[in-house]
Amino acid sequence: MHSIFNWLVSIRILPKLLLTFLLILGPIYYIGLTMNRQGAEHMKTEIGNSLISRVSLYMEILDVDFDRTIRLMQEYVNDDDLLDLSVTSEIMTDIERTEATLRVKHRLDLLRESSAFLTSAFAMIPSMDRTITSEPSTISEFDRSQFDALRQLKNLYETPFLEWNGRVFISVPYPDVGTVKTPLFIAAVEVSRAELTDALERFTNEGGGAVLSGRSIPWTVAGAIGEGQGQTFREQMEWIGSSAANEVRTITVGGEPYMLAQKESERLDVTLSMFVPYQKIEEPLRDYERWLIVLSTMSVALVLIFSFSIYRMIHRPLKSLIHAFRRLKQGNFNVALQYSLKDEFGYLYEQFNATVRQLNVLVHEVYEQQYRARLSELRHLQSQINPHFLYNTYFLLYRMALRKDFDNVIPLTKHLGEYFQYITRDGMEEVPFEAEASHAKTYMEIQSIRFEDRIYAVFEDLPEGAEKIAVPRLVLQPVIENAYKHALEKKEQDARLTVKTEIRDKALRVTVEDNGEEMTAERLEELQAMLEGTREPVETSGLVNVHRRLRIKYGERGGLFLRLGENRGLCVEIVIPLEENER
Repeated sequence: MHSIFNWLVSIRILPKLLLTFLLILGPIYYIGLTMNRQGAEHMKTEIGNSLISRVSLYMEILDVDFDRTIRLMQEYVNDDDLLDLSVTSEIMTDIERTEATLRVKHRLDLLRESSAFLTSAFAMIPSMDRTITSEPSTISEFDRSQFDALRQLKNLYETPFLEWNGRVFISVPYPDVGTVKTPLFIAAVEVSRAELTDALERFTNEGGGAVLSGRSIPWTVAGAIGEGQGQTFREQMEWIGSSAANEVRTITVGGEPYMLAQKESERLDVTLSMFVPYQKIEEPLRDYERWLIVLSTMSVALVLIFSFSIYRMIHRPLKSLIHAFRRLKQGNFNVALQYSLKDEFGYLYEQFNATVRQLNVLVHEVYEQQYRARLSELRHLQSQINPHFLYNTYFLLYRMALRKDFDNVIPLTKHLGEYFQYITRDGMEEVPFEAEASHAKTYMEIQSIRFEDRIYAVFEDLPEGAEKIAVPRLVLQPVIENAYKHALEKKEQDARLTVKTEIRDKALRVTVEDNGEEMTAERLEELQAMLEGTREPVETSGLVNVHRRLRIKYGERGGLFLRLGENRGLCVEIVIPLEENER
């Protein structure tokens, strides 16, 4: 020991300094290697968590998109034109058949445009031996083999997709093939493999890939890899089974290991799998090890520069990246990192910025899809106005014509023309309240001619400032119609209806009160429950329709509010907040 001490003391300064720095760099090198390994594991964990988050987000996007398409298809199955063309096309005139076909094509165009993942929408009608399509040709030849493939019995809520000749479809036969031997028609859409492939490629990072595969029906769409390799991945994943939620697994395909995350959709009966090759994950880490070895062997003169370089190359960029992740975790999607170098951190910064931009786009797309879904429901509810009184009016007009009662026929036909002119303005979602009130008065005039002196109806003058207030179209007439139908038609005499308008508490309030059959507290409670959706509406769908439309547009502040009238009848108050009209 003494000799070693004497040797250390006797050597020159430079070797001593070198030996001292080597002794110092040895533990640092060891610590650096240990930190590098821990950082590698941490990075793999973060990449795995990111992979899980992305596959869940993208599966949700596909789920929402195709769920909307399936719901639209179920609505189109009940289309009157499709039923007419399927059942009565032989007795329809050429003009009627052409008009019905064009209306069906228009709805098919809307269905195809409802999703970027659809390439076409069509309706196959065997009785016409034709297929109406959203393509410019409108009508194409009827393909019996395709019809037989798309009419297969399946539960649309469990397995919506069908594959035929390498193409993927969603079909809805009518009526259900379980109830008849041959359906009257089939409404179907074809899923665009190209759009799905492009979407999957956008979902993945460089070097990774994604596979969307059916569970019950073996079809596969792959992004960033070929269809053949995608099929190989699908078979390998079927062999090892599906991964659990929030779990990253490792699979080996073609002798190369991959990090895999999966998300299953019970609604679509598909599995979305995203994977990244471990080679792409470990490649930057190997560069870190090489740089650490090189920097650890530098001369004493470069130790300070080395320390400063470590601070510049690792500590500060990593600190900025961590701070950026914290801001992103708090919901700030406007984070952008600046880095002038082109090293690994430059790559990480660039990918971080790209990921943030993509997340921002996806968040806005989800918000926009939710808005469109609410707007679609609003327009659907606006179209559900019950025109039953028109049948009675036409019978009344018929009886007047038989009696040659031309004095009443003239005003009645004039009011009917004004009524039809108003309700067929499909492009107008909102109208001035003055126009809505005029339409309601026209309806009351028609009913006055119909019931003569049995019902006394009064529409009081509008208050100052109410004429120009914008309101949703067709919200007043259905409420008045409900009063005639359910309260006043059965009264033999002294039936009264009063409509009063006032502006109060920052809202336009229209009160429709009748003196029909005596209203009880129990009956009033049942009606209120129907409006709120806790009970199924039976005879008051007009009230429910208007209430839901106002709630969708104005929230809890708007809608219909029921109470007992002064004459023990029903009093319905329509509330339209003024703030929404001023925006």
